[in-house]
Amino acid sequence: MAQVLKMPDESELPASPQRKFVEELFFYYREAGRPALRLITEDIEARFDTFTASRETIRRMLRGKTVPVSWQVVDATLTVLCARAEIDPDSERWEGGYGEGPSHRKSLRDLWNEALDAPGPVPASRRSGWGGTDPWATPVRTSYRDEPPF
Repeated sequence: MAQVLKMPDESELPASPQRKFVEELFFYYREAGRPALRLITEDIEARFDTFTASRETIRRMLRGKTVPVSWQVVDATLTVLCARAEIDPDSERWEGGYGEGPSHRKSLRDLWNEALDAPGPVPASRRSGWGGTDPWATPVRTSYRDEPPF
């Protein structure tokens, strides 16, 4: 039996732009009926001929462990979750608007950009530049210098 993913609590993922991103993505996951990760990846493979996303990437994204640097991963996940939830990803995100609000896709993309741009503490396991021993981690630069390394 597939394990049901739960939204990380604030001790696991404190209030931050990354948490807002995960909360928004989790909204679509819930609306889609919390499908198994296998089903999400199968839907992505069926819908996108030249692109796929692994179960582990989707799990880590929904658990707030990573924010993919590629919008394509996030957009593909959103597209299949919206299809399962019978939501048009390009329709207005907030009900009761006058057709001028952002779409579901635009709202998530804005949160994704904010999560990627947000400064924050870099955990010790990610200070090596490539996520330490975590092969799915997003590359992290701890500082930028104008001087050459010699």
